[in-house]
Amino acid sequence: MENYKKLIGSITIITFSYAASRVLGFFREILLANWAGVSEATDTLDLAFIIPDFLFYLSAGGYLAITLIPIMSEKKKSELNNYFLSILYGMSLIFVIFSLITYSFRFQFAELLGVTSLDFFVEVFTPIIFSQVFFFIGAILMSYQYFYDNFKYAALAPLVYNSTIIFFGWINSSTPEGTIKGFAIGTLIGSVMGHFLIQVYGAKKSGLNFDLVSPKFIHIKDYITISLPLILGQSIAVVDEQLFRVFGSFLTAGSIATFRYARRIALLPVGIIAQAVGVASYPLLSRLFQKNEIDELLKLIKKQLSYLFLIGGALMVIAITNAEYLIEIIYERGAFTNDDTIRVSAVFIIISLAIVPWSINQVLTRSYYVQQKFWFPVITGSFITMISSVVLFNAARDAKAYAWIIIISLYIYCATLLLSVIS
Repeated sequence: MENYKKLIGSITIITFSYAASRVLGFFREILLANWAGVSEATDTLDLAFIIPDFLFYLSAGGYLAITLIPIMSEKKKSELNNYFLSILYGMSLIFVIFSLITYSFRFQFAELLGVTSLDFFVEVFTPIIFSQVFFFIGAILMSYQYFYDNFKYAALAPLVYNSTIIFFGWINSSTPEGTIKGFAIGTLIGSVMGHFLIQVYGAKKSGLNFDLVSPKFIHIKDYITISLPLILGQSIAVVDEQLFRVFGSFLTAGSIATFRYARRIALLPVGIIAQAVGVASYPLLSRLFQKNEIDELLKLIKKQLSYLFLIGGALMVIAITNAEYLIEIIYERGAFTNDDTIRVSAVFIIISLAIVPWSINQVLTRSYYVQQKFWFPVITGSFITMISSVVLFNAARDAKAYAWIIIISLYIYCATLLLSVIS
């Protein structure tokens, strides 16, 4: 109970910050629907994110706090600063090189994804691919702040990011294509401001001294070795949107956008509540593991899972029973028609079923990672993802069928992890 009370302050701060950023991101989606609707232009925006997002996941960028915090916990205070800088400088250089290589294949990616307008895709893809560099560097800097229980600067990142995207989308909103280009430019500028500059300041406020340190191969090797399971394996709970972007490109125009609009609303409570609990609790879980307080660790995990299951279940019922009304009041204006409302709400009902597994996954996977048990959730998730991909390619013919396959896969994945945790 004492450990759980320690989390209340951190969870409260992050919840309010995440709520503000998610509402802002939610508003961004409403504006996107108003300015661009369900169209080929909005599909192009999603397609342009496939490779950059996958590159970020492949680098384990989304898991940097998960991989770095346990490592940092083992270091002496006197050596922590230089060790962290070695990782920061070395991995940032590697990621810049990867991004440049990926950019050089932009035309090949466009042809592979079967985009309608090659030039338009490249215009959107270019700022997005380089924004990932700043996301990656920012993720490393955030992990340092999380280690010292400093969450406020990291929480500012999505606020600045979403505000910048909205601004550049707005000043270019005369056409759907202009809106998408504005969103892409805002992505780059927002990542520089929110995920890089602010995080540099936040890391300094947390005690990091930016000295000139040469990256050491041994440090990079250790990081990659520990991160290898996350680099090799992509869980269905992480890449479900990527799967739909890829396979949705085989469907009619607007199919990817339909899934996008529905998913964004369903993820809103997950991002506000569940992610806040997962992020805030991870440093404490890591310390409990380092102190070998395993019983206390498991008790805290089970308490969090029970709360998230109850909250997620209630929100899921509300979303399903009010699906068409929610889509109508949120999106139906401008380029987003009543036909679009019916189309998106049908998919939203299915995707809302994922609120529970998405929510508990925020804590469930961390319960493995904090103990440096990376392989079981990764192998399980990767296997389910591969099976889902095969089924998607051969069996699904519309957006609703795609959604059902992905949601069922999420439940299988989370149920497998949950049974292993509580047994």
